[in-house]
Amino acid sequence: MGKAVDCFFWDPAIRFDQELQFISEGIGSGITLRKPVFTIDALKKIIDRIKTARQEYLRTHDIPAVLDAIDKVNALWMNPAYQGRRTARDVLPIVTGFSVEMIESWGFDYFFDIIKKDNLPLAGKLQPNNFREFSACGDGLVKAYGKPHVTHSNYEPEVIGHICAGNILGLAAFEMVMDKLIDAATWVKVPTEEPVFGALYAKSIEEVDPLLAHSIAVLPFSSQDTLVQDYLFSQSDLVRATGGEQARRNLTTLAEKHHVPLAGHWHKFSFIVIARDFLSKQASEIAELASLDVCAWDQQGCFSPQEIYVETGGSVSPKEFAGLLAKEMEKTTRALPKGTNSGKMQVLDGYYQYFTKETMGEPVKIFPSKENLWLVIYDESNPNCEPSPLFRVIRVKPVADIRDIPQKVRPLGSFLQTVGVAIPQDRLLAFADAMGQVGATNIRTISAMTLQKAWEPWDGRFPLQELFEHDGIHWVSIDTKDIDAEIKSALKRKRSIVCEEQMRKRT
Repeated sequence: MGKAVDCFFWDPAIRFDQELQFISEGIGSGITLRKPVFTIDALKKIIDRIKTARQEYLRTHDIPAVLDAIDKVNALWMNPAYQGRRTARDVLPIVTGFSVEMIESWGFDYFFDIIKKDNLPLAGKLQPNNFREFSACGDGLVKAYGKPHVTHSNYEPEVIGHICAGNILGLAAFEMVMDKLIDAATWVKVPTEEPVFGALYAKSIEEVDPLLAHSIAVLPFSSQDTLVQDYLFSQSDLVRATGGEQARRNLTTLAEKHHVPLAGHWHKFSFIVIARDFLSKQASEIAELASLDVCAWDQQGCFSPQEIYVETGGSVSPKEFAGLLAKEMEKTTRALPKGTNSGKMQVLDGYYQYFTKETMGEPVKIFPSKENLWLVIYDESNPNCEPSPLFRVIRVKPVADIRDIPQKVRPLGSFLQTVGVAIPQDRLLAFADAMGQVGATNIRTISAMTLQKAWEPWDGRFPLQELFEHDGIHWVSIDTKDIDAEIKSALKRKRSIVCEEQMRKRT
């Protein structure tokens, strides 16, 4: 018996003047995805309904009620037997190409921890002048760069739209939750690459609190459907979007046409830095944690590392560290295997490119996977930043002093995003400050590069604050006040993933 999965959500009580048409797409394993063909009249009814539901909900509910409802929803999803999670487990590996293990262990288990009510950002606007040095925020530190220059301000947005990229699980759900904290109705364009999770999550909100859910619409449509996009932008107070350079150009033009503020988050470059201080007894543990950053989401996120800079002068050399990393890549790949979108050609291309360099006597050494599932490259041939082929291909480069790195990456400027670090606390603040000055936004403990904390800024802006105001301040965060404790906690997390997957495979 086949299974039909709806990739859309709105109040099912809406009655359209003309019956909507639906497209069904078989994706294999007896699963069919259903997507509507929108008309402007249908979209008008959907947008009118989320506006009305917002008003009805505000009359009788406050933020604590929203938080309680979201916590109940998350509790549903943390239960492996929950029907929504079971459906997602069946469908997401097929549509995303990620493995079940990646979606279960690195997706669900940690995503729902991020958006539990105790972790959601509820503080008011941070005053930049109070954060001209790294100061406490959440369980980490933040610093403000630049002078305020307000280009958009609306502290009572009625409708916020979201256009989500499909490379990382959970973004649509996070956007729904953020909007509810500021009393805004929500429409979400789910990505073609992953059109399922947003609708499933909205339906689970409906199970807990129907009126809250009915202030949300999940709308799958093509980015080429200009009529739909034009109408939705015209009805929105702000649109937040994630995507690549083509999306940036197209959506910026659309936002300017409708005079709608666009909170855009586009293509970025991220990397890892390891100080010599961690290259002695801890070197194997740091390699273990670095392997998780490389394997997580198969390097498909903006926050995924594309290079690793290893400081010379430690007990373990950068080349030796590359060998340790290769051993850990094999272990981590067994725990978090690749899915159907393995990027084997990218791995092979990287292998042949650097095999040629190595055989020609260049200062390069490759550490390949026997099955071409990953590739570690030690590379002294080019000290400059280079994009990775991704799909678990990582270059390790030596650097004489980590203080040289900010100048090395300065040309990337606004394309910089996350820096994963194993740097002792007494060197970390100065390094983070220098990275903030050249454009980086998030300094995260190694192995946590893809684990966004709810209080952290995105690309230099706090996700809740940018729904109200764009003020031009560039915020930089450090995800911990105690990196040694964070590394200890990260090792525990990493090893629990490996152990859980080993147990699952035995059973």
